[in-house]
Amino acid sequence: MSRHHRLLAAYSSLMQSRRPLVMATVIETFGSTYQKAGARMLIGQNGELIGLLGGGCFERDLIEHAKILFETGDTKTLFYDMRAPEDALWGLGLGCNGAARIFLQTLVADDGFGALGLLVQAAKAEQTATLATIVESDHPDFPTGLSRLLPFAGGLSPWPLAHPLLPQRAGLENQQIAGHSVAVFYEPLRTPTHLLVLGAGDDAIPLLACAKALGWRVTVADQRPAYLENGRFAGADCVCTLQAANLAERLQLHRFSACVVMSHNIEHDQRYLAALAESEIPYIGLLGPARRRQRLLDSLPERLAANLQTRLFGPVGLDIGAETPEEIALAIVAAIQAVLKGRRGGLLAQPGDVGCVRPCNA
Repeated sequence: MSRHHRLLAAYSSLMQSRRPLVMATVIETFGSTYQKAGARMLIGQNGELIGLLGGGCFERDLIEHAKILFETGDTKTLFYDMRAPEDALWGLGLGCNGAARIFLQTLVADDGFGALGLLVQAAKAEQTATLATIVESDHPDFPTGLSRLLPFAGGLSPWPLAHPLLPQRAGLENQQIAGHSVAVFYEPLRTPTHLLVLGAGDDAIPLLACAKALGWRVTVADQRPAYLENGRFAGADCVCTLQAANLAERLQLHRFSACVVMSHNIEHDQRYLAALAESEIPYIGLLGPARRRQRLLDSLPERLAANLQTRLFGPVGLDIGAETPEEIALAIVAAIQAVLKGRRGGLLAQPGDVGCVRPCNA
C-alpha cells in the first residue's frame, strides 16, 4: 500500500476542496518502464499532479487528455509505446524502450472519489485486499470505471467479477458475463510496511524521517519517557514507553514488518531480542558491530538464538559508506526494503556495463 502513500496523504484535503480529479493508473507494461502495473497518479483541474507514472515521459500528455475528461466525465485508455528505434512518437523523444497502457477515470467527491476512496478504506482497515476496476466493458450492469474492494487472494465475495484466483500481482483479466466482455484490472493491496524502532536516541530521528518518506508506518518505543517527549518523534504513528522485558506484552509484534534494535544498551537489547525471537518479524536489525551481535546471541538460550539466526542483521544496513546519522538511516531503510522484496541490495550495474554511467569520484 505504501506505493500510494502520497495519494492517501492528500485524501483529506481533496475531500475538503471537493474538486474533481482524474486518476491515471498503469494497467499494463511491456519492456522497461518507469513504473509497473498498479502505479497511480492524480491530476487536478489546473494540471497539478500527485504521484508520478513516467518520470516525466508522458505526464504532460496525460494532463491534456485529463482536460477532456473533466469536461465529459468519461474514462479513457491510452497506450504509450516508447520502443520505436528513433522514439519519434509524438515528437517526445522519450527513449524509455518500453510501453505502458494507462487507464484514466474521473473521480468526484460525491462518491468519495471512487477508487481513491477505496484505497483509503483499505489502508485504514490495515488488511490485505484487492482493488478491482473495470477498464473496458460492454455489459450494462458493469460500466467502465466501476471499482470494488475485494477480499485478498480469492476470499469469498458476492461480486460476479471477483475472480476465484485473484492474481498476486497487479494485472488485467478478461472475463465473460452473460455473453458480455469485461476487462478488469486487479491490484493486490497489502498492508504498508510497519517498522518498529526500539530505542529513541537522536539517531532514531532520521530513521523515522527516512521510513516515513517511503510511506511506512513507524512505531518508536523506549523505556525512557523523556526521550519520547517534546515532539521528538511527532511524525511517528505510535510512540510507546515500555520496559524492554515487557515488549511482547505491550506490542502486538505480529503487526510489524521489520524492527531495528538501537537502544545502545546491551542489557536492553538482550531483552528485546529474547522477545523478538518468539515473533515472526522477517527483518530484525541490530545496531553495532558483528562481535556485539554474536555476544548477544551467545547470551540467549539456544532455542531463541536459533530462531534469530536467519532474521537478525547486525551490523544493520547496506554497505554504502554511511557515516552520518542520516546516511546510516538511509542504509538501514534500504536494507529493510531489499530484504522484504527478496533482493540482495547490490548495484544494478557496474562501471563499464552497457548503459551504465560511471559515477563521479569527487
